Amino acid sequence: MSSTFSSYSLVAIPFVSVVIIILVRTLYPKPYPGIPHNKNSANRVSGDIPDLVPLITTTNEFSNSMFTITTQKLGTPIAQFLFPGIRKPLIILEDPREIEDLLLRRNKEFDKAPMALSIFQPMFPKASLAQFTTPELKAQKRLWADVMAAEFLNKATAPRIHKATLGLVELWRLRVSVSNDKPFAVDEDLQNTTLDGIWVSILGDEAGIIDYSIRKLRSEIDGSIPFDATPPRGGFLREEVRYISDTIARLSNTPSPKWAGKIETYTPRYRRFRSTVIREISLLMAAAIKRFQDLDVETLNSGDTDRCMLDLVLRRLVLQSRKNNNAPLIDPTKDQNMLDELFIMLVGGHDSTANTLCWFVRFMEAYPAVQSELRSVLRAAFPGPEPPSAKAIIETDVPYLDAVVEEGFRLAGAAKGNLRQALVDTSILGYNIPKGAEIFMNYHINRPPAPVDEAKRSDSCRAAAAKHGDGLRGRAGYDLDKFEPRRYLVKDPDTGKETFNSYAIPSLAFGGGYRGCTGRKLATLELRIFVTLLILNFEFTDLPEEMRSMAATEKIFRQPDMPFARVKVL
Repeated sequence: MSSTFSSYSLVAIPFVSVVIIILVRTLYPKPYPGIPHNKNSANRVSGDIPDLVPLITTTNEFSNSMFTITTQKLGTPIAQFLFPGIRKPLIILEDPREIEDLLLRRNKEFDKAPMALSIFQPMFPKASLAQFTTPELKAQKRLWADVMAAEFLNKATAPRIHKATLGLVELWRLRVSVSNDKPFAVDEDLQNTTLDGIWVSILGDEAGIIDYSIRKLRSEIDGSIPFDATPPRGGFLREEVRYISDTIARLSNTPSPKWAGKIETYTPRYRRFRSTVIREISLLMAAAIKRFQDLDVETLNSGDTDRCMLDLVLRRLVLQSRKNNNAPLIDPTKDQNMLDELFIMLVGGHDSTANTLCWFVRFMEAYPAVQSELRSVLRAAFPGPEPPSAKAIIETDVPYLDAVVEEGFRLAGAAKGNLRQALVDTSILGYNIPKGAEIFMNYHINRPPAPVDEAKRSDSCRAAAAKHGDGLRGRAGYDLDKFEPRRYLVKDPDTGKETFNSYAIPSLAFGGGYRGCTGRKLATLELRIFVTLLILNFEFTDLPEEMRSMAATEKIFRQPDMPFARVKVL
């Protein structure tokens, strides 16, 4: 019997050993062939994670940490981040021209990546940024497309943003009067102002947050001024939007954002958020529907009654129903697609702009020569004693202002990066990219790109450079870590007139292509109005040394750790 046992042992031990070796090997990272990666990371089960975690802890920037330990460490425009073997590597791409080409011209090869969708999908499954590109998504984007058209934004949205900005100007005049020339935090005021502006622009209702802040501060300055401490209607909204912004940021840093998000949807806090916001939106929807149902077809067609983005969308639904022999109108308050799209527009529409404005204020303090030149240019363009109207700010050609706005988006890097997935077997910069591979792209152009062999670029990328030039190799590509608006300006040698060149370098702040950020025109409009009115009314002076850090924390968007300003009223 012992000999039989020994025979079994002689067979079993090698077999078990082989099985163990195979199982252990499955735990090790499996790099894609040929694409640069850290060799040491490939030889440990944990891959690149041990290098990533301490860097995130130190810097509070997930995306930049990812680029630092891959493309930056290896000195290559493309690399891969290695996970344990249970997960495929993440391809890292940091070449601005190739990223722009992928976004604008290669939509048949790349779509939104599952990892990107998983952050929003559990809580807002019907929002456009939580869906793959499908016929249903295209129909949804068509429904909302015209709310971002220049004509509608200029007519309906710009006056709302202008009014909100003038409220901020009034509030900061009061803050300066009691600041004793000391810096004050600007982030909450900018969050409140952009929320005021985006809420009324989307839904047509006044949130009243900045007005409340003005009345409260006036009362604190002069105790004889009566103050009604009842929070504004927008007060609830501020808390709900802050909750959802913080929650999305928190969930995106978990091992599985998708499952963490699903669990969050069952919490009382999330349900309160959803029910509270839906209740407020439903009241506004019902009033708009009733107003439109009383109008004739000709008036409905004209769009003259549109006061906000929601009006435009609901009016068209009523018009479609009227043209279909008064077909029953789907209750918009129960339309998941519409509600989710509204939620995301509210959160993204104010949070990204507020963070970019925080960076703009910091840039103006750090680059006084730019601030001075911008103010001189704006005073020449708008010489009257009164603040320029929204219409004047939009229609007046001020190339240096355009350049400042574009440079603000570029250097702020509010949306640091994004993900795409390869829909087919393809290639990037000469490297084979298998179908299903996910690519994480750096949208923040704040350092010189690594050298690239032009022959390895895609045909469409080379064609774009032949048409518009490769600005990153010229004057526009110098000092990318500095705020220099003149990189976008071109002077006519005959007339000496300067014009704004939007193609000076790749523009990635909003992504690009069909799946790029739909709010680009709105954000540009907002920043143009904010920048004009703030620079004409205030000077941003030197901060104390301890407040000059340009360090950032990355949540949904990248925000400055020192959102302070020392302000002088002009």
